[in-house]
Amino acid sequence: MSDKPKKRVFTKHAKSSAMLVSLAVHAVLILVAATFVAVTVVTKEEKKFEAKKVHRPKQPLKKLRVPVKVTKKKPKPKLRKRLLAKRVDRKTPDFKMPEITGVKGGLGAMGDGGGMAGIGFSMPEIDFFGAKAKGEKVCFIVHFGPATIGDNPFKRMTGYTIRKRLEDMVSSLPDYTLFNVMAYFASEAAAINSNMMPANPENKQKVMEWMAPVNPLEGDYGHCLSYGPAKGRINDAKANWPTRVDDLPFYSMKWAYPYRVPEELEEKYVPGAEGFKHWGRGVAWAILTQKPDAIFVLTTNYIDGWGGGANGQPSKMLAGYKKMFLNTYGPDKKTWPTINVVVLAKVDVDKSILRANKILNDQFGPIWRGTKGNGSIIEDITDYMTDDEEDLLEKYRAEYGE
Repeated sequence: MSDKPKKRVFTKHAKSSAMLVSLAVHAVLILVAATFVAVTVVTKEEKKFEAKKVHRPKQPLKKLRVPVKVTKKKPKPKLRKRLLAKRVDRKTPDFKMPEITGVKGGLGAMGDGGGMAGIGFSMPEIDFFGAKAKGEKVCFIVHFGPATIGDNPFKRMTGYTIRKRLEDMVSSLPDYTLFNVMAYFASEAAAINSNMMPANPENKQKVMEWMAPVNPLEGDYGHCLSYGPAKGRINDAKANWPTRVDDLPFYSMKWAYPYRVPEELEEKYVPGAEGFKHWGRGVAWAILTQKPDAIFVLTTNYIDGWGGGANGQPSKMLAGYKKMFLNTYGPDKKTWPTINVVVLAKVDVDKSILRANKILNDQFGPIWRGTKGNGSIIEDITDYMTDDEEDLLEKYRAEYGE
């Protein structure tokens, strides 16, 4: 037997065992590493926005310009003046009047001159071309001669406008008022009716029909009170008031009640004078036959029975009218009417407004002030025209204007 000792099994496989151990350790390490969760904290930097500088070329400053709009100069717009009757709302007390017999026309026709207004009722205020007065019974005495109705369409626009505003005035009257209208010129005067009419729709329409033919803008004629072939019938009617005359010329009113003051009354109230003419005849007609509360006169100048024109004597005329008041209305001056005067200034005539002021204040002043009336001036008739009427005026101005 040999004396060499035998090698052990582990000694023999020592290298192999070491490698196995190493593999086992690494496997354990890999397994442990796999069980850990790796957390990575990422810290983001705050974003900063930086404006990118853009190079812009600088424009030179320009001189400021103010736009100027050149337009054709136009007159300032104006409001048309209106003629109105201020309506009064009545609150009638509940009472019974005793039966009245022997009075023609009822209570309003009684001789006290005040009608229902005498019992204390408020009366409407009438604004007639700037002259204002109160009254339930009203007479309008309006000039319709050559001064307001000329010989061509341009000149006739004055009378046409007056007629249209008169129609508006009557249309605005409260239905409880009484009214009448007279057109006059120099020696002629004609009324629409023989007595006062209630301002109801039927009678307002009657005024429109009466005035419809008056003053056509175009045509060959003088003025509406130039009666032509009807002159004889007109003169006969004057001597027999009230007489209605129909079938008048195409440029006149549809019918007429011509009037002149009877000679015996002229001698009674204006003894030794030339008598009443022009607007004075109209005022005498109103006082003697109509008994109104207010009388409105539209005129262009001053003419009376004491010389006429600037030589007239208004104080004597007023005295004559006051005699009429006394005999017609009685001694109670509260029932006497007011006389209100409107003077028409001629358009485009130098100093016309100054002349109209002198006529209104110096010549008519004693009359309208002496009757507690009112006075006014129409300085420019276009102030009372509608837009359509002004357009028509300009049309005729271009064709007929002087």
